[in-house]
Amino acid sequence: MPMKLDFGQTALKINVSFAAAVTLMLILDSSGVCAVALLCCVIHEAGHIICLLALGEKPKKIELSFYGIKLERAQLPCIKNADEIAVYASGPVMNFVLSALLFIASNGMPSLKTAALISLCVGAFNLIPCRPLDGGNILFAALYRIAGEEKAEKACRFVSLCMIMPLGIAGVFLALKKGNFTLLAVAAYLAVCVFASKKKL
Repeated sequence: MPMKLDFGQTALKINVSFAAAVTLMLILDSSGVCAVALLCCVIHEAGHIICLLALGEKPKKIELSFYGIKLERAQLPCIKNADEIAVYASGPVMNFVLSALLFIASNGMPSLKTAALISLCVGAFNLIPCRPLDGGNILFAALYRIAGEEKAEKACRFVSLCMIMPLGIAGVFLALKKGNFTLLAVAAYLAVCVFASKKKL
């Protein structure tokens, strides 16, 4: 049974799969890299939430699962408003600020440099222009104001394919040469996002 907590108008749901994944990660990952990556993802979502609250909107639900952190909004995105772009950009910005602070504080401490790099990568990954990643949603919101929904959707899919294809090719090459399937998995994930997901934070 998932754990459910209510914070005013916001519901927090923690799935068993999330708790199991975190427990397994802490047991198997002696380097601590996965734990840092998880923390960077939490901080990323915190950036979205802080921006929403600053704009007067409270999240409807925050769900933690094996697949990550899902933020469900109480209102439909107001893509005609520049504030919407700020909401999507706030997550990566939070990661970049954290990365800069960690780099500044990492004098003689390799672990902090590693954490700074991970935060930087989390922010940069989310800026890839593929929906439902933040970069894709920013692109869609900007194009929507110029060309309308239908043309913005087509343009976003085209840009997404232009990003996914070279990533997929590089992922196949890396998998065959080095046995590393990470990049290939990322390309597959983005492909699923583009063709099977609705726009979300």
